Amino acid sequence: MFPLRGLLTSRRILLGPLPAILVLLILSNWVAVQYRQWLEEQQRANLLRAQATAEQPRREIRYDLSEGGDFSRYFLSIPDSQKEPLAILCGMSQMYAINNYKPGDQTISEWMDDQAAPKRGRVFGLAAPSLCNEEAMFLLLSTASHPKTTPKLFIYGLCFDKFRFLDLRPSYQLFLANHPEVQRLWEAVARNYASRYPLASAKMLQSLQDARASMIKVGDESLEGRLRGWISRYSPLVAERKELNTAVQMQLYEARNWLLHIKSTTKRPVIEGRYELNQQFLEMMMDVAEPRHIQLAMYIIPLNPQGENPYIPAQYEEFKAWADSICHQRGVPFANLENEVPADDWGTFLGGPDFKHFKAIGHRLTAQAVLERFGPLLFQGESPPAPAR
Repeated sequence: MFPLRGLLTSRRILLGPLPAILVLLILSNWVAVQYRQWLEEQQRANLLRAQATAEQPRREIRYDLSEGGDFSRYFLSIPDSQKEPLAILCGMSQMYAINNYKPGDQTISEWMDDQAAPKRGRVFGLAAPSLCNEEAMFLLLSTASHPKTTPKLFIYGLCFDKFRFLDLRPSYQLFLANHPEVQRLWEAVARNYASRYPLASAKMLQSLQDARASMIKVGDESLEGRLRGWISRYSPLVAERKELNTAVQMQLYEARNWLLHIKSTTKRPVIEGRYELNQQFLEMMMDVAEPRHIQLAMYIIPLNPQGENPYIPAQYEEFKAWADSICHQRGVPFANLENEVPADDWGTFLGGPDFKHFKAIGHRLTAQAVLERFGPLLFQGESPPAPAR
């Protein structure tokens, strides 16, 4: 056997790539340690992470604090809908991101939950950055897969630029891969509506195939997962890999925008095929909710009246008209809350007015507007309002 001392003093080893690799690993781990807090601050600054919950007292967890990054964990925090009427508030980063956050500020779902409590109702928020309509379908079916999480009311905030996006994020795919009851429901819905919604059905079946092929185990208990977990105890680089990846992606995104002179407000159309696919997902949600006795409600999210948005005006107007029309045709309560938050109640982003994320008062105002339109749907003995025109 080649002695260890000889291995360490071998000229082939010393002059080879190993020393450089070791130095690079040590340096990378040092950087990860130094920038751990900076990475979290960058995520909060770019509204990719909720504010630290330790700063404010909470009765309990009332929304997915991981923003879709650890759905399996927060799914367990959904209130028992068999004990109290439950509303799920579903949407994108506007639901949890608070511009100019101060300790004690609350999100839309928390304000709604506070106001529902006196009537023995509950509201729980399921939101994630850039949430697409396939993911909204996933959240609807996941909650509908078990009696204790099946909501009486599922409220979905419609955001036009999310019609650009596709696919289930890794945490949702993980949940689908490890919950056979959700898989069965997902597949049944996809096949039942294949003729009516061919694009959405095909996409759902592909997502299911991808989830099954991933072979992910609950809690990442595969050999690879256990090995990664062990290494992360001693390597900050491995432990902070997700945060590092997010920071790198943000830097690449900003570099691309700088090189191509793209701003967050640069007008860009939604691809026609993706737009049609997302339309089918919304209509399929309407079909899925009704037989499961889930009242679906939808609203157009507030936008900053002083902020330039990236929408082609004609395409955005067409989207709003279509959403209003299809909800009215299908008897789905609908509201346009585009102008509910005044100009002074928004924040800034990348040096200009943030067209989509508001301050804490905007969360309270939006919660109030949503409850005014849809609150009666949550409680026994109150008549549901007619779809707004």
